[in-house]
Amino acid sequence: MSVNRRRTTNAIEVNFLARWLVIVFLIGLAGLFFVYLKNQQHAVGNQSRLVEAALREEEGRDEALKAQITSMTSRGALQHRLDDGYITLQAIRDTAIARVTPPASAEVDGVLRTASRDPESRFGPGGPQRAVNR
Repeated sequence: MSVNRRRTTNAIEVNFLARWLVIVFLIGLAGLFFVYLKNQQHAVGNQSRLVEAALREEEGRDEALKAQITSMTSRGALQHRLDDGYITLQAIRDTAIARVTPPASAEVDGVLRTASRDPESRFGPGGPQRAVNR
């Protein structure tokens, strides 16, 4: 009797292999993404460090200019320039002076009115009200 004695072979389970390949691929992709983000973080950190250094430099330059402006506009510096003849003082002409009208005086009762309300007027709180006919 001839019995088919095929040797049993281990079949490759495609489902198992495909599942593990996808899992390994996703883990590798996540690792690459993590490395990319870390590189971006370092690059942005270096840029911010450079910007902060430039900002500190500009703030220092600004403070130096403020000190220079203060020293140039001080009373002593202006007096020195006046003595040297670099600047001159001129009298203010009467036509260049802006005059403000005098304030309104209070009424007889001592209260300054802010709105013009004539008590004899027929409109307003003291006058008769108009009747509306419907």
